[in-house]
Amino acid sequence: MVAEPGDVVEIFKDGVKYGGTVLPKTEEIPADVLLVKLENGYNIGVRITPGTEVRVVGKGEPPKKYSVPVRVEENPELPTAALVATGGTIASRVDYRTGGVVAEFTVEDFILSFPEIRDLANLRLRQASNIFSEDMVPEHWVEIAECVAEEVRGGADGVVITHGTDTMHYTAAFLSFALQDLPVPVVLVGAQRSSDRPSSDAALNLLNAINVAVNTDLAGTFVVMHESMDDRYCTIHPGTRVRKMHTSRRDTFKTVGDTPVGRSFVLARGGRVVERKADIWRDGFRKRGKGRLKVDTKVNPDVFLLKAFPGLKKSVFEKILLGHDGVIIEGTGLGHVRQDLIPCISEAVESGVFVGITSQTLFGRVHPHVYSTAIKMRKAGAVYLQDMLPETALVKLMWALGHTKDRKKAEEIMLTNYAGEITPRSSPKAFW
Repeated sequence: MVAEPGDVVEIFKDGVKYGGTVLPKTEEIPADVLLVKLENGYNIGVRITPGTEVRVVGKGEPPKKYSVPVRVEENPELPTAALVATGGTIASRVDYRTGGVVAEFTVEDFILSFPEIRDLANLRLRQASNIFSEDMVPEHWVEIAECVAEEVRGGADGVVITHGTDTMHYTAAFLSFALQDLPVPVVLVGAQRSSDRPSSDAALNLLNAINVAVNTDLAGTFVVMHESMDDRYCTIHPGTRVRKMHTSRRDTFKTVGDTPVGRSFVLARGGRVVERKADIWRDGFRKRGKGRLKVDTKVNPDVFLLKAFPGLKKSVFEKILLGHDGVIIEGTGLGHVRQDLIPCISEAVESGVFVGITSQTLFGRVHPHVYSTAIKMRKAGAVYLQDMLPETALVKLMWALGHTKDRKKAEEIMLTNYAGEITPRSSPKAFW
């Protein structure tokens, strides 16, 4: 008997028995792999090889899309949050008969999944893209920025962007440069754990993102994610100084080289919000309603992020530098590369390539006047980008070269602090 989605199976392979429910497969999963939700709730893929035995011990039904009637009425006393989805399905429910996740993209389905939203804001939804975040390219950033701009100009009190966590900090950096003088908060949010796991962080992150978007006086681009391993607070991170720092922890996002903007707290019980607040820890951010949005999405993606390391071949280094309009180098320490590579920098700069220097240490500033290596690199034309994060520098250089091909003008743009990407001084409190 052929196992179908929804069937309960026992699989015997290499002396090991697996038991669970067959899940539907996406086109990315090979035909000879059976996707199964185990009794402990985890999903595994088992490759069916010669000698593998699959027994169907119970017939089930495949996941079905279903709707539970939910009446959603706008509350005139609440602000409006625009939710822009960038990939996958933002409102999902688990069919516990099969373990499959099924969903639809409507306000009603979203409120069914996260009923607490009714106490925070009126929602309007739109899909900017439908891809994994690792598949994001600069063209997608532009699409997201344009969607956000339409929602802001359409009167949204705040915008929340649901985004995969792998490249969220790249998108946050681009929006920080492309969406200037925002009059409302634009908040990126994601989840480290899928909604079918008891430890999912999706609901807490989303509720706090909406809270920050519509119930604070902030304006600008931010990331809101779990503050710690517990389920109490979410941290508000600045869009140009945030980074994913762990593969799987829920508190993976950290503000690097600066202090977080603040924290958000939303307490919900029985599908209702019983307490909410947001504490802002820092000054220097625009206030809600003060700006008039300008959209500047010019971008040149012909930029490379290159990590310096022992044994880096000179021929590879030279080819990368000469093969792009701009290169950001993650140097060692204060911003160094091996000395025999410096002539390659000089050659690239002379040919019009912008070469920027950041540090792979992430914390602290690069400095061109401490060691002789850096002094030579600066003389060769490399531009030291102070304490800008490497990924932020990459995105900013794409944006800068979208405006000019002139290396000197690009240098001026790169050394101008537009969105908090360069701090005035390095604070010891910013190192953790």
